Amino acid sequence: MQTLDLKLFRDLKGLRGQVIAIVVIVACGIASLVTMVSTYQSLLLSQERYYSQYRFADVFVQLKRAPNGVMEQILEMPGVGQGQARVVATVTLDVPGLEDPASGRLISIPEQRQPMLNDLVLRSGRYIQPGRADEVIASVAFVQANNLALGDTISAVINGRWQPLRIVGTALSPEYIYEISGTELLPDNRRFGVFWMGREALATAFDLDGAFNDVSLTLTPGANEQAVIFRLDQILERYGGLGAFGRENQLSNRFLSDDLAGLQVMALILPLIFLGIAAFLVNLVLARLVSTQRDQIAVLKAFGYGNWEVGLHFFK
Repeated sequence: MQTLDLKLFRDLKGLRGQVIAIVVIVACGIASLVTMVSTYQSLLLSQERYYSQYRFADVFVQLKRAPNGVMEQILEMPGVGQGQARVVATVTLDVPGLEDPASGRLISIPEQRQPMLNDLVLRSGRYIQPGRADEVIASVAFVQANNLALGDTISAVINGRWQPLRIVGTALSPEYIYEISGTELLPDNRRFGVFWMGREALATAFDLDGAFNDVSLTLTPGANEQAVIFRLDQILERYGGLGAFGRENQLSNRFLSDDLAGLQVMALILPLIFLGIAAFLVNLVLARLVSTQRDQIAVLKAFGYGNWEVGLHFFK
């Protein structure tokens, strides 16, 4: 073994406390990088699978009222894959145990089958029964936040009339991973919830028999989203269309995407902090070592070791 290598091991033995601390910090940095990058990629993959499995729509639009026949015209548009017309309404709720009024979003679903788009993940209970105007499936977050259970009843102001709604099931939906009302900046699961109700019952309650006020669409591969949105707005302009938008501007998806983007940034910043601290400590220890070994460096040069060999020794 070369003389400089023997000196290296003696120096490491004398600095074992500082060396161990630096190694631990570097290990923490690498571990955090691997963990956070793996977590980010796993969450991103889970999001894509969830959206695909439960058919999350690509384009959304709300309007005042349009007859069901308009959907045929929408589905004939170039670039449109599948389409779903719904009745959607925001109502005031009276929730047991909650002093202030809450608000809820009622969304129509087919009574005989699962929704074509934005499907539900039924977590407990059962699906609604045909012809039952008082049955709803509630979002899991709202039920948990208000300590509700299957069979509990809440009251809602539906088209100016109080109506009891019985919770027969709880569900999740890719459309409402984050449940945010249009007037809030952050989710408030105690005071805002999403409820799914039979299409016939909800349409009748809001005088929308044979009509709809909400459309969700999927696009065919390679379709021009902006062209579809432009054409959709043209069709629905006469029916009070409020402006179509793509998935990237859908509120829940935007919040989720922002969270994932924040995690991606943290997956880079946090390891860099650890590695930066480690680099600072290495520089500090090395500078101190060189300062205290000036005499030894002079002896090494006197024995014929050049600047390159001495510098490489300290670099090791």
